Formats: sequence, C-alpha cells, structure tokens
Amino acid sequence: RLRRFNESIGLQTPSGNRFYRVDFKAPNVIIWNIGGMDFYHSDNHVEIAPSHIFTSAWMSAGNEEEWVYVDLGAVCKFDQINLYWIRRAAVGSIQVSDDASEWKDIQDLSASEELTDEFRFDSPIEGRYVRVLMKEPASSKGYLMSEMEVFGRGGPVAKPKPSPAIKDNGRMDLAGGAWRVQRESLVSAEGETLSMPGFQDSNWVIATVPGTVLISYRNAGALPDPNYGDNQLMISESFFYSDFWYRNEFLVPDSYEGQHMYINFDGINWKAEVFLNGRKIGRVEGAFTRGQFDVTNILIPGQKNALAVRIEKNANPGNIKEQTTLSPDKNGGALGADNPTYHASIGWDWIPTIRGRNTGIWNDVYLTVSGSVTIENPFITITLPLPDTSQANVNIEVTLRNHEPKVVSGVLHGHFGEVVFKQPVTLEALDTQNIKLNPSTHPALLLQNPKLWWPTGYGDPNLYDVELRFESEDKTVSDVKSFQSGVRQMTYSEEGGILKIWINGRRFIGRGGNWGFPESNLCYRGREYDIAVRYHSDMNFTMIRNWVGQTGDDEFYEACDRHGIMVWQDFWLANPVDGPNPDDNEMFMRNVEDIVLRIRNHPSMALYCGRNEGNPPEVLDTAIRKIIRKIHPGLHYISNSAFGVVSGGGHYRALPAKFYFETRATTKLHSEMGMPNIVTYESLKKMMPDSAMWPQGRMWGLHDFCMEGAQGGEFFLKMMDINFGEINNVKDWVSLAQWRNYEGYRAMFEAQSKHRMGLLLWMSHPAWPSFVWQTYDYYFEPTAAYFACKKASEPLHIQWNPLSDTIEVVNYSAGNVTGLTASVEIRNLDGTVQWEKSASLESTEDSNVPCIKMEYPSGLTDVFFLRLKLAKGDEILSENFYWRGLDKNNEKLPGYWFYNELEESNYQALHNLPKVDLESSTQVERQGDKWFLITHLNNPSEHPVLMVRLKVVREKSGDRILPVLYSDNYVSLMPGEQRTIQMELENADTRGEKPGVVITGFNTGEVLE
Repeated sequence: RLRRFNESIGLQTPSGNRFYRVDFKAPNVIIWNIGGMDFYHSDNHVEIAPSHIFTSAWMSAGNEEEWVYVDLGAVCKFDQINLYWIRRAAVGSIQVSDDASEWKDIQDLSASEELTDEFRFDSPIEGRYVRVLMKEPASSKGYLMSEMEVFGRGGPVAKPKPSPAIKDNGRMDLAGGAWRVQRESLVSAEGETLSMPGFQDSNWVIATVPGTVLISYRNAGALPDPNYGDNQLMISESFFYSDFWYRNEFLVPDSYEGQHMYINFDGINWKAEVFLNGRKIGRVEGAFTRGQFDVTNILIPGQKNALAVRIEKNANPGNIKEQTTLSPDKNGGALGADNPTYHASIGWDWIPTIRGRNTGIWNDVYLTVSGSVTIENPFITITLPLPDTSQANVNIEVTLRNHEPKVVSGVLHGHFGEVVFKQPVTLEALDTQNIKLNPSTHPALLLQNPKLWWPTGYGDPNLYDVELRFESEDKTVSDVKSFQSGVRQMTYSEEGGILKIWINGRRFIGRGGNWGFPESNLCYRGREYDIAVRYHSDMNFTMIRNWVGQTGDDEFYEACDRHGIMVWQDFWLANPVDGPNPDDNEMFMRNVEDIVLRIRNHPSMALYCGRNEGNPPEVLDTAIRKIIRKIHPGLHYISNSAFGVVSGGGHYRALPAKFYFETRATTKLHSEMGMPNIVTYESLKKMMPDSAMWPQGRMWGLHDFCMEGAQGGEFFLKMMDINFGEINNVKDWVSLAQWRNYEGYRAMFEAQSKHRMGLLLWMSHPAWPSFVWQTYDYYFEPTAAYFACKKASEPLHIQWNPLSDTIEVVNYSAGNVTGLTASVEIRNLDGTVQWEKSASLESTEDSNVPCIKMEYPSGLTDVFFLRLKLAKGDEILSENFYWRGLDKNNEKLPGYWFYNELEESNYQALHNLPKVDLESSTQVERQGDKWFLITHLNNPSEHPVLMVRLKVVREKSGDRILPVLYSDNYVSLMPGEQRTIQMELENADTRGEKPGVVITGFNTGEVLE
C-alpha cells in the first residue's frame, strides 16, 4: 500500500552545512522513496538541486594532494598558462603529459596573496594534457579554482557540418551550417535581437542540430565522452541545468518566392520560444509535439535569415542518481512532473543521470513551402473480409486547408501502390475540409490479392508507397505528402480478463523487449535505428515496447515497418513510485494528440498503453481513451502495462532455467522480464579503463551491475561461482558469463511456450554501455543472449522443458506442419551417445506438443548434454543444445525466499575437457555495398567443442567490425559434427579493409580465417 507524506522540518538556527541526513522510522514500512526535497531561508525558496545560478569553478574534495587536468585533444604547442584561484595552492606544480600517465613538471606553484597566476614560457611546451598538481593548500578549506587557460596552437577544432542540400519537394533541413548554442546566463540580448542577421555569436559553441545541448558541447570537445568509465561524474550538473539559446543564419532560396513558407520543429525538450528575423513567432511545449509556424510574411527568399530558439530547462529536474557497487539508487524522481519530457534522463537502474536532462533541439528543424492549399494529417485504415484476405478495403482520410482569403478549387490526386485515384475539391476562403475516400466512392481502393504486412515470422512486412497531391485548377502542385503504408488489420479480445491480439486473422504472439531510451543522449539517427530494429527481427522478435514513450524519432517507427516489428506504444507516465503525475494535463494531452497523429499510419503500430505499472490519473486516462477513439480508431488501448489484461513485474535477475517454467509461464502477455547480460571482453575494454575492469567494483556498479536492486548482481556472481568455480581474471569471467547469458535468456522465452501469450524482455536494447538488461551491447555486439533469444523465438522450435522433463515442439507462427520427426540424444562429457529417442508428430500453429519423455541411463558424467533436432524428411527445421550438471546442489540463492534452488547447475567438470583443434574455412565475397562471409566449421576430434564464437574483424588491423548479422553464434559441435555460419555486414563498416573471421571457443584455440 502506497502512502504519501509531506513533512516540514524547521531548524532552530540557520544552517550552512554541506550534508544533511534525515532518518525515517515507521512500523510496517518496507521502503521509503524520497520524491523531492526543498530548502527555505526566511520563507524564501533556496535552489540547490541543482542550482542554475552557475559559477564556473573546480573544488577539491580534500585538502591534501589533489590534481586537475585538461585534455587539449591532441599534442599541442603552448607558451602561456593562466590560473584563476578562489582558494589557491601554496605548494604544487604545473605538469604536462602526452598520455595522462607519465607527467613532467614545467612550473612550480608557490604561496602568494595573488589569486591569479600568469606563466609565460620562453620556448613553447608540447603536450596533450596539462595538469595542476596541488600538494598543500593555502587555506584549510582546500583548493578552489575558477578557471584554467592554456594558450597555444594545435589540437582539434570543431567545425560545423555543411548544410544538406534542398530536397526535391522543397524541404530545406536546417542541420549543420551556422548553428550555435550558448548558456542563457552568458547572453545579455533578447530573442528579437538574437534573431537578427549579423548578430555576433562567434564566441558561442558550434551546435549539433538535431542534438541535445550536452551533445553540442561534447562534439565541440568541451566534454569527455559521458558514456565512458565514470566520465558522467565529471560533467557539471549546474552548468547544464539552464536555459540555452540556439542561433542559426541561413540563406533562403529564391525558389521560395511567392509560396507559403513554414518553419517546422519535430522535437525540442522541454519548452521553446522561437524568434525569426527579429520577431517572436511562437512556442513549442513538451518534448513530443511538433511545432509548425507560417512564416510567409517573415522569411525573406534570396537573403540571409536568422533564427533564435530559447530552450527552457525543466521546471523539476530532480536529484542526481549515482549507482555504486552495492546500489543502483532510486529510479526516477521529480522530473515526472514535467512530462511529456525525457523522464528517464533523471536516472534509473539502467541509465545514469543525464546532465541537462536531454534538453535541446533533439529532432529535425526544417523549412517547407506550399501553394494555397496544404495537405494535413493523412490517415489510412485497412479492413479485410476476414478470414478472407484476398481483398482489402483502403480507407483514406485527409484534411485540406486553404490558406488564401479566396475560394480555391483543384483536385486531390493520390496513389496507393499502383492504385490511382483522384477527388475534385473546392475550398472556401480560409476553409478547412476533411476528405474521406474509400471503395464506395473510389472503387479502385478495393485491392485485389493485396500483399499483406506481417510481423517477423508470420510473413513479409510488405509496404506500399502512398502519395497525396493537391493540384490547383491551373495544374500547379500546391502540396504533396508521401509515406509508406501496409495492408494489415488488427483485432483484439479481452475475454476472461486476458488481452489477445490478432493480425490479419492470425493470433499474434508478442515476443521481444522494452526500449527505455534509444541512446542515453539521444544520438540515434536513421542508421542506428535500422541496425537495432533489424537485430530484433533477426532474433525472431515480433514486438518492441516503447517504454514510457521515450523513443520519439520517426526513424524508429519506419524501421519497425521495414523489419516487421510491432510497437507497443506507452505514453509518458512512469510507475507512480518513480515520479509524480504531470503538472500540466493540457500540455500532456496536446502531446498525446500530436504523437498519435504522427505515428498512426505505421502498420507496425499494435497497442497503446497509458502508464507503466500503474493507471494514469483518471482525467488523463479518460482523455487518452477519447482521443485514440477519435483519431486512431481500430487500435487498442490499455491503461496499465503490468496489471489487468496483461501482466508484468519481472523478474529482473539471473535465475535457474527451471524457475521460469515453474513460476513464470505467464497466462497473459508479460510486459517485463529480464536479467543481467554481460558484455564481451572487447566491449568491456571500450566501456572503462583497464584498471577498473577487475576485480568488479565501483565502475561496474556505475554501469548498472549492482549487487542489490532489481538486477541483483550478487545472484549472477553466485550462480557463476556455482557453475564454474573460482575465476581469477576478467577475460575468463566475461567469457564464461556468456554461458549464463545464453541459458537464462533462452529459458525465459522457452518457458512462455506453455500459454504462448507473449513476453517482452526487460530490456532488449541498451541505452548506454551496460551490464544488464540487453540482448546486444551499446556497440552493437550481439552477446550469447542474442542467439539464445533467436533460438528460443523460432517460429517452429524444439526445446527441453526442465519442469516436466519432456521434449516439446512449439509452433508460434509456422502454419500447420505435418510429417515431423523430433529426436533427442543424451551425450556424456566425452561426446559419446548414452541414450536417444525420436517421435513422429504434427504441429499446428499456436501450439505446444510434448512428444518425448526423458529417461536417464546410469553412467552419466558430472556434466552431460542434450542434443535436440526437429526434421521434416532430410531438412532440419530446428535444433537445440543443453548442458546439464548431474550433481544436486545444496547452494541457495541469497535472500530469494520464494525460489532459491540451484539443482543441476554445477558445470565445473567442463574444465576437464581437452583442447580441440577445430577445422574451419571461410569464403569472403563483396556484393555491392555489402560483404557476405560463410564459415564452415568441422570438429574432427573425439571430444565436444563448446561455445564456439565467431567474430568478424578487419583483416589487417584485427579490429572488431560492428554491426554484423550472424546466422548463429556461440555454437557447440559434437565429435564429427559440422556447422556453417553466415555473416553479413556493410562495406562502410570495414573502413577500407577486407573482413576476416576470428574463431574462439571454450576448449579450442583462436584461429583467424
């Protein structure tokens, strides 16, 4: 039961302490969650968390030996250094280094009454890093420095990207070019002045648009990579908690003359005021709504124009979260009051606090033109005479707006694929008309034998090109809208309190995962979305949940359309415990309406959900239902992601395979379940310095591998210890962790085959370099978990059920299949067959058929293997491989009272396997912009070869190439067994080198093919 308290604590005398502690005690309280804390002095609010009243300074934590250094970005020559002190060093030195490891003194520091040190050098000094080493402070309060200046030449200089070319439809993207950004406190002019051509902004920072404020500073070289190591802690919270000004000057083409002109904002965070050529033109409020402004009378074709945008900081930024070895800290916070915004920017147990909370111009800004009539909010729906799918009714609804104070007549032309249609239209002066077209008015819109859009595993995600074009009576094209659509119909049932979904008459089983953020600092563009979504399709996934609506780019939905992934779309309401309800319901609902209008044409859209793990406030729940019925009829809405007609609530930590079959074979679509997923050694080296890798500690905690919390890192460590015994180095540990990754992620999906209601991982996609809740890592390296999910989510799949100890054939979406043979072998550690059995069966779609009851002969080794195959004639349709420990364990999982058995989890006998020389050969072929590699593996020995991993690398440098699509990986071969692995990658990712393959395994040496 949740109870809320609002407490005021008065102090007898004013306090100037740095730290305060409040103790909470109450009977029967399990957990306390601090939603927010405010400080007051004489009834006046004191802003502390964080303060936007920023004074640039570095302050030491202690008062003994301390240091601070600046990275110049490259080896440079410099001849002057200035230090500006608030509390100076009495003893110390200035040092220089090329590697931030070995330092050389170049100037002593001594006691002085002066607060400014100016050092000039007769000969230029060379180095990349300049460090101030302080050995003794002049004050007992420690060191405080406001500024450090290094004067010289060399090093990287940020340069703006060229402005993109104007598109054929007249769209002019305002990206690259002359964008600049500056903190508001450093700007004295108002928007009207800032938006005049010629305003001097040369001392502003070159801005990345689209991009957040923080990323502009990062790209300009002012910040370290916030995703590496503990760099997040080196970035100023108070500097980036501020309003910021953006400026851009651009030349408008002469071709815009005589047309209606508009400036468009596809996404800002959190709010914005927009100025153009000295005039305020409007506001944008909320992170997920668009802004379009008619600037026909302001924009000047053929001349330089100036745009100024004031980005307003969040009103409720909340407090920084800092994960430790032990704790992931609390999820969410006060930032929820500002929704719609990037709520998770406050920090969760899977993402750090983002300084600045991702404020900025995060999405596209562009100019468009039209004639007198514009086409707005086109909407296409499909109806099928189910179960017949040989015909499809295409229904089109679109708004036409006349911008002229006179009557305009013309023709609305369109095509849906090859089908062409048109509709004469007359609009009164400044009139708006809603036009509806369907087969009753335009018979061509009754499609014959349409190519249906299907999710992965059900068929191809066929797409149709759609164009709507309004031509005036003089044949002038006034406006054009082009997009893609798919022929598909969704139907739903909540009978018995269980949500069931059908697509085109076939039951849809959602398998996939949650996306929290696409990328922690919103750096994803079209290619990254395409890679990530294609990975999901490759894993045989069918659904992504857009958790709390935190992914807003059109490119995400377009990628889902292309790759057959259905979208569960949340709105911007986290678990009520993780943040307050929005302060501004009207702004919230404006964002709801606009996002629905924006995404409703995507055939990948499957479901709307009001809130994560709770119900929206009644006023919002009612309003959301109403707006969806009005503008997106036919798509289902549920209020709650975890209760009611669906289920949720994890679990979120590593557990034995049997657990999932016994307690998590859910009877409803389950919205969240997951466990840690450890990265490979190559990715670990990109995440943090070598010194932080081993033993696991603080840096692992910062990257989400915390002992406590939902991820329960102590569980993973305990299971690894039981599985493999003591491991004394990080390279072996992360390699062996792939066994646990594979076993756990496979079991989660295989257990769901009992009821086949669907499962969404918490999570399938990483927002930053993390050790938890992902299937591939931040660098697009698929871990063993990726291939476990791919295996367990096959449309037609053979598996072992550890609870019933039977072999089962599961059919999710393969149609009805006859003439199948299922077979299983038990093999000892030496690879010899100890028992085998087969069975004939038939499999209907949406079924689970138990076909073989396992039997275990005497004489099994401490570790033995199950090898499964499903065939139709000579064709292998599915195969699977399990490792099992013979010994029963008395070990218990720490603190998990409801499930702590670890039977058959001792795999330490695997260490007794001899090393095997695996035979391999690889064919490499380039086809256009892609490379295709085929590796043939053969085990010529009398022993198994286990967890064989293929890694595509650049042939000369040996560097890993990512992303890569692998047909399979982390495979095991029995004596005499052969296997073929196919790989695909983009030529652009080879960086001019021919790709090759490195082959490694548990008990085989490294080979470069």
